[in-house]
Amino acid sequence: MLSFLVSPSFWASVLASTTPVLLATLAANIMTKAGIFNLGIEGTMLICALGGVLASGFTGSLFIGMLVGVLLGILVSFVLGYFILVMNAPMNSCGVAINLAATGGTVFILAMVCGSKNNSSSLVSAYFPNVAIPLLKDIPVVGQILSGQNAVTYLSWIFVAATYFLLYHTKLGLNIRAVGENEAAAKSAGINVLRIKFIALAMCGLFCAFGGMYLSMGALHGFTAGMVSGRGFLSLAMDAIAQGNPLIGCASSFLYGFSNTITVYLQLYSQLDLQLISAFPYVFILVVLMFIQLGRSRIEKKKQRAQF
Repeated sequence: MLSFLVSPSFWASVLASTTPVLLATLAANIMTKAGIFNLGIEGTMLICALGGVLASGFTGSLFIGMLVGVLLGILVSFVLGYFILVMNAPMNSCGVAINLAATGGTVFILAMVCGSKNNSSSLVSAYFPNVAIPLLKDIPVVGQILSGQNAVTYLSWIFVAATYFLLYHTKLGLNIRAVGENEAAAKSAGINVLRIKFIALAMCGLFCAFGGMYLSMGALHGFTAGMVSGRGFLSLAMDAIAQGNPLIGCASSFLYGFSNTITVYLQLYSQLDLQLISAFPYVFILVVLMFIQLGRSRIEKKKQRAQF
């Protein structure tokens, strides 16, 4: 039954399933490093997914659709930042408000523009192409897995490397980490805390935008109501594993992609109950997170004993 685990198509699907969660996890990583808990990643992704489809559908341009999606992601993140950082509103409440507004607002706009509360099938939108990489595509097995992925998938890998380099090898990254770790100390060092946090929010909006647009303009060629399906919330669990590190966030997102793809294959090839299979990715991530937290607790206890 598990023979599909050695299939190149299975591992290619794992990379595709990983992409939206990886981008959402990067958004959560940058927020963690900046000292902000962004519960609105789910809603931001949903808004960008619809915005990209509508803009590209009406203009016929993938670039304009992508640009509108990115600008919407940054705008929503800035709205969150305004209420949290300027108005001193509770982070969790603002995140929930964005998610609720996105859930209802996208359905309302979808019904107004496309005449359906479920999908945008009446509107033909542009979409990100799959990319066959020269030379790599001719390599057996490896080429089948790594080549032919969506353009956003490759872009997400670039984002991981760029974010890691930014956070740990640039002055801006140092400032972001300083602000997140000790805001008062950062202020005393002359860092403009508000500006740094809004820069981090802009990066968060960028990653959310591509995560949402991948779902509506990559994996699918259209918007479906609620299509983010909890991936924004899962990114918070991935970030809890990564603790703000983009490389570990990438690895933890791969675990979700693996478990989610297994779910699809189990639905096709096993006789297990469908509800039980659907819960597998979430249970799997919770178990992994539990073991990681237990390991961290033991390490902390050993350090405390060593001090005495």
